[in-house]
Amino acid sequence: MIAASTNTKDAIMFKLFFSTGTIGIGIAVAALIAWSQAVTPLQATTASSTINPTDIMATYKASLPVEQWDAI
Repeated sequence: MIAASTNTKDAIMFKLFFSTGTIGIGIAVAALIAWSQAVTPLQATTASSTINPTDIMATYKASLPVEQWDAI
C-alpha cells in the first residue's frame, strides 16, 4: 500500500515538472520569435547605401546657400 502511494506521488511530481518545463520552453520559443520579429533585418539597414548622391544633387532644383554669392 505504501509503495502504490509513493508511485502516485512520483507520477504527480513527474507531471508537475514535465508541465512546468513544457510551459517554460513554450515561453522561451515565443520570446525568441517575438525578438526575431523585432530585430531590424540586415538588408533594411544596408538599403541606405544604395542612394546615389550624384543623382540627388542633379535632381535638386533649388539654389544652395553657397551659390548665393551676393549674400556673403
